[in-house]
Amino acid sequence: MLVIVPTGGEKLVDNNKVAALPTADSVTADITTTFNNLKLRRKHKFMIFKLASDESGNVEIEKLGEPKASHDEFLSSLPNSDCRFAIYDYDYKSTDGRPQSKLWFVSWLPDNSTPHNMMAYSAAKGVFRDRFTGVFDLMAKKIEDVEVALGLRAAEEEESSSDFEDD
Repeated sequence: MLVIVPTGGEKLVDNNKVAALPTADSVTADITTTFNNLKLRRKHKFMIFKLASDESGNVEIEKLGEPKASHDEFLSSLPNSDCRFAIYDYDYKSTDGRPQSKLWFVSWLPDNSTPHNMMAYSAAKGVFRDRFTGVFDLMAKKIEDVEVALGLRAAEEEESSSDFEDD
């Protein structure tokens, strides 16, 4: 059933389109093997996943980052107007100078993606995320959110909209 708006006639809602959610079987052995190669053997710097477009509920690997890929390559791989899941291996130095690494599970839900995609990815996260152990969660709507979480950019203070000022 299509809803038609009298002003322009464009299709706003397709009631027949239902997102197929991933199941435990949707995460294939190939995805698990690739994750373990990233986590244990450092064969990849990042993995970007998307929900299959055939509404099967399957999750597909969209892109793998080379082991020496920069964070800029990772950030440029995230689409501007579509949702994705990603796992990123972030290398940094601890306060005492030792090299450290953290794995981040990024739920990429930009504001300008369609509501259908945002709902599908939000619902799929619970099933999909449970398959990956030892990762920290990050929900990002903008590139700046990822940069702040990874320590690549300082968090900007938001201006207070309060009418009261501290004197």
